[in-house]
Amino acid sequence: MKNTKIIFLLFLSLVIASCDSDFGEVNTDPDNATEVPAHLLLGNIIRINQNVIYNAQGGGDMGECWAQHWSKVQYNDEARYVPRRGVIDGIWNNLYADVLSDAKSMYELAETEGNTNLQAVSLIMQANTFQILTDLYGPIPFAEALNPSIEQPAYSTSEEVYAGVIAMLDQADALLASGTGEITATSDLLYAGDVSKWVKLGNSLKFKALMRSNGSAAQLQALVTEGAMFASNADSAEFVYTALAPDANPIYETIVDGNRAEYKINSAVVDILTGLNDPRLDVYAGLNADGNIVGKPSGYSNLPNEALGYTYGNISPLGDKYLDPTLPGVIMSYAQLKLLMAEAANEGKIAGGITAAKTYMDEGIAANFDFNGVAGAAGYAATINLLNQANAREKIATQVWIALFGQGFETWTEWRRTGFPALTPAIEGAISTIPTRLYYPTTEVSLNQESYNAAKATLNNGDELTSTLFWQ
Repeated sequence: MKNTKIIFLLFLSLVIASCDSDFGEVNTDPDNATEVPAHLLLGNIIRINQNVIYNAQGGGDMGECWAQHWSKVQYNDEARYVPRRGVIDGIWNNLYADVLSDAKSMYELAETEGNTNLQAVSLIMQANTFQILTDLYGPIPFAEALNPSIEQPAYSTSEEVYAGVIAMLDQADALLASGTGEITATSDLLYAGDVSKWVKLGNSLKFKALMRSNGSAAQLQALVTEGAMFASNADSAEFVYTALAPDANPIYETIVDGNRAEYKINSAVVDILTGLNDPRLDVYAGLNADGNIVGKPSGYSNLPNEALGYTYGNISPLGDKYLDPTLPGVIMSYAQLKLLMAEAANEGKIAGGITAAKTYMDEGIAANFDFNGVAGAAGYAATINLLNQANAREKIATQVWIALFGQGFETWTEWRRTGFPALTPAIEGAISTIPTRLYYPTTEVSLNQESYNAAKATLNNGDELTSTLFWQ
């Protein structure tokens, strides 16, 4: 009996040792990878970034409505400057947790793979997203952001964020110049793996960042002289959506697929474009029930209102192009670059003065006409004369505002920066001026209070919609 027990225990120990030797291998799910190739993160980074920016409850309500491209005939709180805190929280959380965090992971994986091209793409996407965040909120976590060992990151000033953004773009340019590694075409939803176009995007974004942060003439002229920025609409950074939800443009998904027809054209667009005899109005706006293009001014609390004429049928919807599910999500366009170059020339930041400014402006107009499928750009541009620096400043900025139609937050940001065209605050607005920033998310108040309070103290009106940013 004793010998039998010994033999049994010996056999059992051999079985256990045998099982233990390959236990990890047997219990590893081959379909659940613990590490992925860096390029597989890229598509989602691009998609989520653009979905956040183009979301109608974000870039629509607090971008297009505040910049007075759009108006609403119902559910009008946001257009009256009463934004939903949950939406504001979502913008912050999605850009940090889903875009920036994944972009940082992609950089680290690409570094391990020795793929400098993909590292550069990560830096370009991070730079773009950090700039969006600081343009929306002001001071933000930057230097201490995305560090898992820092649970309550300090906020960097907007000036510090801009300096960091430009440094990221410089680093990206250097990495792309080394040309190591592949950008997998199927993961690159902007340029299908074309490294040369990422070079142009990085430099074009740098030009925009320098213009917004009052960069030096030497820096801006160097970019123009180098000639490695967008050269045509084919270079524009556009994320092409599909025809079906959930991968359609978020504007379509809300207004058409979600049956939220309260989003309408603003009378500011109708009045300004009518005054300029601008044919883009027929693309931006649809016809109302009477077959006319009629806009509604921002504001009013009691809507729809038949007595005022502000109803679903009376006010024009957005044009078909801007309700198309495949409308591209634009990160930056050739048209915007050219119009920024027009401003730079007019302000003496790059060579050529007002003569070059007119040329650049005309090229920007032509590019935007082409994007919108409209003919007659040359004849239209010929009617816009730049008489002097102040006159040119207003006319160029107005063309920027027109060309950015549909790009809600970017439109609002450029309008806040230049102040053109002159817009009247919403009627019956909750505050008396058009907002100049977003509130910080409520999660920061509770989870990062010390850093939040320090950042709030640097804003001239505290954590309010009326506090101004350094470039305003």
